Amino acid sequence: MANGDKDMATTELMETEGLKVLAVDDDPVCLQTLTQMLRRGGYEVTASASPADALKEVEKNPDGIDFIMTVAQTRGRGMDGVGLVKRVGKRYPVILMFSGNETMETRERGMQEGACYLMDKPLRDVHIYFIWQQVVRWRRKAAGAATENPNPRHTQGVHLDDTPRKRGQGLNDSNKGKGASEGGLQLGTTKKKKVEWTLEMHELFVNAVTQLKTTGGA
Repeated sequence: MANGDKDMATTELMETEGLKVLAVDDDPVCLQTLTQMLRRGGYEVTASASPADALKEVEKNPDGIDFIMTVAQTRGRGMDGVGLVKRVGKRYPVILMFSGNETMETRERGMQEGACYLMDKPLRDVHIYFIWQQVVRWRRKAAGAATENPNPRHTQGVHLDDTPRKRGQGLNDSNKGKGASEGGLQLGTTKKKKVEWTLEMHELFVNAVTQLKTTGGA
């Protein structure tokens, strides 16, 4: 295992137990087999018989899904796996499964729409177990994109606390509304305090000038 994968295993997801997957296949036998393999790997599985049903499940239980595994092409009409990626690929990591009958164009379309990873059937238990690594990579990539663009409407499945204080506001809250930039920091609006010239200051100034002249003359 590469060092990067070791780091992920150590810091992110040492085990697959508790990771929730939405498994999608319109072939009942394949769906049952996939469900069993995923459960053997330690994943919590919700099974859907079509991408359309999977989309309904996402809308019904958006917080109950960590990633989605779906066949790329379905036998019937309607939404296929690539269409599902297009609909939810910015919110969840979606892994596309290929039977070998798909065209290269379908594979390319899947990646263009935002598929997290492509897998070829027949699947093996070892491949199923290490899917969590792809999920972690997707999350890291999404988190990086969210950092570059902190607008929560444009994040990819990453929930960020975008409150002003999290973004720096509060550093100078007393200046809020007085030309302050985001985060409560002012730019070029601070007024310098005026110095009052007193008689005592004037006498000190005259004495200093006189002393300088005397020193220079010596």
